Formats: sequence, C-alpha cells, structure tokens
Amino acid sequence: MQSAKENISEIITENDYAHWLFATPGIGNVSADRLLCGGRTCREIYEMGEVELKKLLRPKQVVAVLNSRDTWDFAEEKKKLIDSDIKFISRIDPSFPEKLKNIPNPPFAIYVKGELPGDDSPSVAVIGARLCSEYGRYMARQLGRGLALAGVKVISGMARGVDGVSQKAALCAGGKSYAVVGCGVDICYPDENREIYDELALNGGIISEYAPGTMPKASFFPMRNRIISALSDIVVVVEARLHSGTQITVDTALEQGREVLAVPGRVTDRLSDGCNRLICQGAGVVLDVDDVIERLASWSYKKDSLSDSATVGADGNINGTSLIESAILEVLDAIPVSFSYIAERLSMNGIEIAVPDLLKQLFDMCGKGLVAQMGSYYTRKFS
Repeated sequence: MQSAKENISEIITENDYAHWLFATPGIGNVSADRLLCGGRTCREIYEMGEVELKKLLRPKQVVAVLNSRDTWDFAEEKKKLIDSDIKFISRIDPSFPEKLKNIPNPPFAIYVKGELPGDDSPSVAVIGARLCSEYGRYMARQLGRGLALAGVKVISGMARGVDGVSQKAALCAGGKSYAVVGCGVDICYPDENREIYDELALNGGIISEYAPGTMPKASFFPMRNRIISALSDIVVVVEARLHSGTQITVDTALEQGREVLAVPGRVTDRLSDGCNRLICQGAGVVLDVDDVIERLASWSYKKDSLSDSATVGADGNINGTSLIESAILEVLDAIPVSFSYIAERLSMNGIEIAVPDLLKQLFDMCGKGLVAQMGSYYTRKFS
C-alpha cells in the first residue's frame, strides 16, 4: 500500500506545492525564482534530490527545504487557510494579478482575505502621513468618498491617519477598498482600525505576501509599499513630511511607471513639505477628486459600458440624442457641477458607467454642443 507521502501527487495541486515552497524558511522571492528557472514546476522542486538542490541553494537553504518537505502537511495547511477564509495565490495561479507580475522584485505569491481588485474599473492609491492634520483627514475623506462614488477602487495600507481615513470613507460611500498590510492578513494592525479591517474583508480585500500569523515588523512595511503602488493606476499623496515612509511608495510607483499626484499644502506646514516638493518635481496637483478622475481618462480598462441594471443603452437614440446622453442631460442644468456629482447622480438613477467611458461621453457631448466644460465642471447648454 502506498503511503500518504507517495500518493501525494494525486491529491495536491501545483498551487499547493507553491504554498509549500513559499512557506519554506529562508526561501524568498529571489530563491524561488532561481529554483523555478528553466521551467521547473513547484512539484519538481518538492521532489528534487539533495544533490540537485545544492547546485541552486545555499547549504542552510538546502537544509530548510529538506526539513520543510518532511514536516509539511499539505492537507492540514490547506484546511488552515479554508478555516480562516484566506486564499493563497501564487504567480502560477490564473487569478494572480497581472499588475504584480512585471514589477521589480515581484512577489512570488500573496495571501488574500476577501477578494483581489479586478481590472473592471480603475484603482487609485491614497497614501500619506499617519499623524496627519485635520486638513489631511479632510482631504483623505473627500478623496476616498469621491473616488468610491465614481466607481474607482481605493488602495492603501490600512495604517492610522491618511490610509485608514480614505479607506473608511470609500467603504462608507458604498465603494470597494483594498489594504496591503505589513503582517499576516489575519492580523488587524493597528487594532484601532478593526472596524475598517472587518469591512474590507466584506467589501474589498486584505492582501499580504506574509504568511498568516505573521506579526507586523518595521522592515515589512517598505516591502509592502511596492504592492500598493503596483495594484494602483495612480498614486495620490495627501500629506507627507520631506523624508518619510510615503516617499518609499512614491519611489516604487515611479519605478513601476505609475503616475503620482499630490495634494498641496502651506509652505510653513512640515506635513506638506513632501507633497509640495513632489509638485515642484513634476507631480500632478490634486485640489479635489475630479483632478484624479480626469487623470484616469487616459488609462485603458477592461470594462462594460453599462451594467445590466442600467435602463439606457449607449446606442439608443431619441430625436438625435442617445439614451445615455439624455440621462446625462437630465442630471445637468445651468449651474456647473463636478464630474463626481454627475457620476453619483447617474448611479442613483441606476446607471453604472466606467470612469473613462463617462469622461469620453462628456467630451463627445461638448463637441456636439450639448454640454459646456469649465475646468473640471460641466453645465448643460440650452439652445
């Protein structure tokens, strides 16, 4: 009769083998990539002999792999994740985010509680000082709420201050938000954000490259910042001192080709030094949420023009005016309103339209003489 170990290949998936490899002490992203080089599978690494392992790893790592292989219980480890409602997603898994695959030092795998941000709508990172001012809190709330109402997902680190405030505002507005944490996804840190943590698991997700049960550590947070910026299309800095942890996220965002925007502040306010310096160096200026939304217009997304619940179609036509145009004109009047106001009113009327689609629609309507644009505000033109 075959032992459980000999029969393991019949019941264990490649992603399960990846979980074993990822959890092996001393095997980080670089070592995992070295082992997988040449088209090896995680199962082949699990079955690899000591002589072969010594050609690819340091002696201590070889010992760690051999010990881990002897003690790892695939069924028990899988049960632990299921019981905790946590998913392990490696780069070989089809659901692994494309945005994380081609960044410098990409994670070999991530743990997720809740869900991952999809590509159906844009994502914006809102980051800033933990010990932020009331001005910073106000701007973080405005951005989090406004982005959520426009259908934009908010990414941050669930830290106290700007991060948590923006994510709570997005969730309260009925939007989705995702936190990348510097600990296990089963750990709420800081504990004061417990309410946000619980809500994120239901209406968004908590993401980490650290195993469940891993307590927060100062060195983990700079590493997690590269995932925050990678999952986002744009990074917005609300408040930051000149030399702060926020700058690490900005640096990784620029390295990954993400656009960075900043909220300006008083030149005498040390909490705004970082933002003001970023603006001097070429970062875009954010005065309100519409500045962020308009920047998203240049991005391409996999999207539906309208949700199934919408009652209008993009190609319907009444008296030369499409049904979606008619819906927008119902929202507009002679008094200028912002883009986020238009998106919110359309949503209240049962019409969900992606941000780039709505921006294009408004642009086309301006060209037709139906709508007038004044900066980031729009008004209806009456003949």
